[in-house]
Amino acid sequence: MTASTRRRALWLLLLALWLGLWFAGSQYRSLLEPDEGRYAEVPREMVASGNWVTPRYDGVLFLDKPALQYWGTALAYEAFGASNWSARLWGLLTGLLGMLAVGWAGARAFGRVAGWSAAAVLGSSLLWVIGSHLNTLDMGVAALLGTSLCTFILAQLPDASARARRGWMLLTWAAMAAAFLSKGLIGIVFPGGALFFYMLWTGQWHLLKRMQWLLGLPLFLLLALPWYIALQLRHEQFLHYFFIGQQFTRYLSDRFDRSHPFWFFLPVGVIGMFPWLALLPAALRLPPRQDGFDVRKLLWIWTLMIFVFFSISHSKLPLYLLPVFPAVALLVGDAIARLRARALGIGLLIAAALLLVAVPLALLRPVPGDLIALGAAFHGYMRHLAVAMVLACALLGLAAWLAWRGRKLAGVGVAAFAGLGLMQAALIGFQALAPAYSAAPLAQAMRPWLQPHAPVYMVDTLQRGLPFYLRRQVTLVGAAPYDLLDGLRWQPQLLWPLPAFEQAWRVQPDALAVIAPQRFAALLLHGLPMRVIATSPKWVLVRKPPAAVDAPGAGAMDNRAPTSTTTIPCPHASRSAVPPSTATACLPAARLPAAAASSNTRAG
Repeated sequence: MTASTRRRALWLLLLALWLGLWFAGSQYRSLLEPDEGRYAEVPREMVASGNWVTPRYDGVLFLDKPALQYWGTALAYEAFGASNWSARLWGLLTGLLGMLAVGWAGARAFGRVAGWSAAAVLGSSLLWVIGSHLNTLDMGVAALLGTSLCTFILAQLPDASARARRGWMLLTWAAMAAAFLSKGLIGIVFPGGALFFYMLWTGQWHLLKRMQWLLGLPLFLLLALPWYIALQLRHEQFLHYFFIGQQFTRYLSDRFDRSHPFWFFLPVGVIGMFPWLALLPAALRLPPRQDGFDVRKLLWIWTLMIFVFFSISHSKLPLYLLPVFPAVALLVGDAIARLRARALGIGLLIAAALLLVAVPLALLRPVPGDLIALGAAFHGYMRHLAVAMVLACALLGLAAWLAWRGRKLAGVGVAAFAGLGLMQAALIGFQALAPAYSAAPLAQAMRPWLQPHAPVYMVDTLQRGLPFYLRRQVTLVGAAPYDLLDGLRWQPQLLWPLPAFEQAWRVQPDALAVIAPQRFAALLLHGLPMRVIATSPKWVLVRKPPAAVDAPGAGAMDNRAPTSTTTIPCPHASRSAVPPSTATACLPAARLPAAAASSNTRAG
């Protein structure tokens, strides 16, 4: 075996190990509330209904976000079935797409070492790993925006042929269209804004002539607009609701209760770059003046513009910052290639030291108030996390030693495995707290009592993953969940009033209900017949006692001791009066009790 063959075999082995570690645990971990459950259920209902145009959650119009990720997840369900793993597949694959784009662009712009390093940095950064392994809409748009940035860079390199420039620019337009179909206006605003400020800084307005407008703009419109038009034709309120109510209002107002200080994203960005945070000063240094197209200036502008854009927004969540990370990873990769080997080693040693300091903090952290009932599991998770930190610290020490000895790529590779491995250990270990953060345990408690055509009610509460795990829709009763308020305003018949629920409950033999504790106490006082199956500080799961069905005195409480009652510790608190939880969808109108008025039938 020649040296080149051995080297190729080693790279293939490392790639296989990376991919194995990247996908590890995605099926084992239950979907978290509220986002993962919600964004797993919407595409499941697309598959179940055959309607891939109109997003719905539990049958309710859900027009908050565009459809691209829903389509990708629905295709995964069609191919592999609905599961934790397939629900997360879009984020996992787009996270890898971001790495691929950054690696290729970095290698072409700055050299092989910078390219490999940039890909490794991005794929092991704390926030990028978390975003890739959670089913939210943030990773897909971040990866697609990063791809548009990288393909634009490749189109502007001086050694690119005319044909290559045209091809890369068309890919840029396509990536922008996909980003626009993922989360709306930022798919245009971020690439366009970065280019504008770059040209303003450098005076290189001739870049506008390289945009391939005649082919690129029609391609963008062809890919991006048909879904928006189709949905507007079906629901005339959509465009105003989406662009004004969701895009501008979310950005400019505190309506969504996500307001944080201006500096909120500074610690998010620094910590989110672990284990590469010590290299940020070298990477983010203002680039020197350079003739011709300046990749570093564009990356610097991209980073600063998006950071400021989200910092002045009234709606802030940590994963919003993800579109910054491809540009920062390219800058860090470039810095690694330019740094002396010992400087890289010192940077990795700083990361190891910071991680070592965090170990006792993890072990000594008190149990959060909403996890009191899971105290033993929480302390077990902290010990698990501390062990993972120590192992990652050792690997970072090895990476620093390799870099110190002049083996930069080896050091970067070991550090990348340390970062990815640490985050995977944290995510997989978090499953111990699933009873507090997932609807999966609730669904498991329901299954022995669940009949195919019997209704399932959610009363003054909503576990958003429950419909996904039950593979059916539920009936909402009482208070409207905060994220379905608009959809229920358009379809008020999908939210039952309490009197209709009580009337239907008394005549249904196999009904199940998940009830907020305060409402449960009130229903007891009303004499509603209920048998407790499982309890939690945030909800009570009950079934209809068979003997109470159609009984003359059906208002009497079933006072018999409940059998096989389960206590499920504390689902996490909600941002509103309605605890975030989930329920599943796909039973048609059969789930609606016959006692309900005909106007209560759900829209298809």
